[in-house]
Amino acid sequence: MREDRGRNEFYIDDYGVLFGLIAAKCEEQLGEKGLETCRRGVAVMGRERGLRSAMRCIENGDELNMHNFFCYGELLDDRGWNRVEVAEYGPVYRTDTVCCAWYETWKKYGLLKYAGLYCDEIDKNLLYGFNPELRLKVEQYEAEDGMRCRFRWLDCRFEDEDAWRRLMEKRAGMVHKVTRDFLYETGHLLAVMRRELLLEYGAVGAGAVIDGALEEYRRLFGQEKEAAVRKESERNFLVL
Repeated sequence: MREDRGRNEFYIDDYGVLFGLIAAKCEEQLGEKGLETCRRGVAVMGRERGLRSAMRCIENGDELNMHNFFCYGELLDDRGWNRVEVAEYGPVYRTDTVCCAWYETWKKYGLLKYAGLYCDEIDKNLLYGFNPELRLKVEQYEAEDGMRCRFRWLDCRFEDEDAWRRLMEKRAGMVHKVTRDFLYETGHLLAVMRRELLLEYGAVGAGAVIDGALEEYRRLFGQEKEAAVRKESERNFLVL
């Protein structure tokens, strides 16, 4: 797999499916305790990703406020698989995710039962990793009721739509400097989950889960992709 072409072939479905497969193997091999380890892995992964965003923000001389949390987020859905609508600009900024690619991916591959493990932890820990003082209230997740995800960003407001658009323009101007591709993010997922499982269950227990999940991933996405994710997971994800 050529490096530049190969990286572009990874997207939300690779990331979402690998998470679901790891969660399924955790349940199969380790039961409820394994699922809690998986949940903890999501929290750690979220905090590490949020921390990377914070490091880039500080490096660029910007404050760690909620507006910059949106500007420096690593994920870029440039294929438009997700759709988010602004429900209210102020006095508290509220958003609704009316189409969630992760939800649709887990549903497509029969992994929807594990969505809560991810959704319950990821957003609040992304924000915590960026700045522990910022607050988010999640009013509901699509994984819970099949409707839409609703977020109240408690430390954020906009005077009007124009103020919001100006922030989106700032994000657009830096997006390719601060975002990372989905091979990177999928590798980070694998690295964190493997680390948490190793600490809890040792080499044998962790190996049974990770190798089993990657075997299923290889069956679905091919040997080249599986090898690329394994290699990517060897990075130091706390170094920019």
